[in-house]
Amino acid sequence: MTTPLIGVAFDGPVTAARHSPTLAGLPARFRTVAEAPDADILVVDGTRPDWPAACAKADAVLVDRPRAADGEPHRHARAFVDLGYPADPAWTAELPRIKACLDDTVSVVESTVTVTDPDELPDGLLSQLTMVRALFGDIGALTPSAVTAGRGYLLTASVGTTVVSLSGTVGPAGLVLATVGQAERWHISLHPPHTARPARLTRFTASGRQATRPVFESPRRALWRNIHATLTGAGTGAHQLAAALPDLAAASSVLADHHPLVR
Repeated sequence: MTTPLIGVAFDGPVTAARHSPTLAGLPARFRTVAEAPDADILVVDGTRPDWPAACAKADAVLVDRPRAADGEPHRHARAFVDLGYPADPAWTAELPRIKACLDDTVSVVESTVTVTDPDELPDGLLSQLTMVRALFGDIGALTPSAVTAGRGYLLTASVGTTVVSLSGTVGPAGLVLATVGQAERWHISLHPPHTARPARLTRFTASGRQATRPVFESPRRALWRNIHATLTGAGTGAHQLAAALPDLAAASSVLADHHPLVR
């Protein structure tokens, strides 16, 4: 059976530079085209204030690094979003087991993300919110303990008896998430979404430490594989923009007064 080839166009050199290398590694699934009308999916730069309008003109879109913007975002089922770390294949594979350990004895879920440029702090927070929401669903209101423009943030929330702590700072890129409970702990260390360096997921119980098998695939490549499966009908919809809108609004709310790129 021949794999359908999906045409991809970019709205500019920024999105092309970020995604073309990944698509080049999936030649049997994707081809790049010069003009949006010839494409099956358009990659849109979400840091541009007019990105919702750009989405409305395409049959299928991927929004890269979305920000709160003027206008109603595209809610079509063929609108996807690149939130980075949550697409990591090792994380998605182990997510059911991690969720299963979240009982009343889990006192803390803590995550720290580091970004190489202060402009990427909203991206880091969106990744964290997406991952925590995958664990708990609704996490309620975020309380800013410290938000410093260009340097970082520390936010907290409560889910039942569990305290959620999210922090972001500038440094070598990466994300760490840990769950702390009486009977079981998890420590998840993820590398930047463009690299295939495997994530480290470690489970600690009374029986000792267990590390998951490494997966040598970047989150961005896994994202595009899932997009191809969705567009060709070979898989269920994943990484939908509509599902990310609550987290986008939450990130905008807590960082708007402190970060110039969040409107």
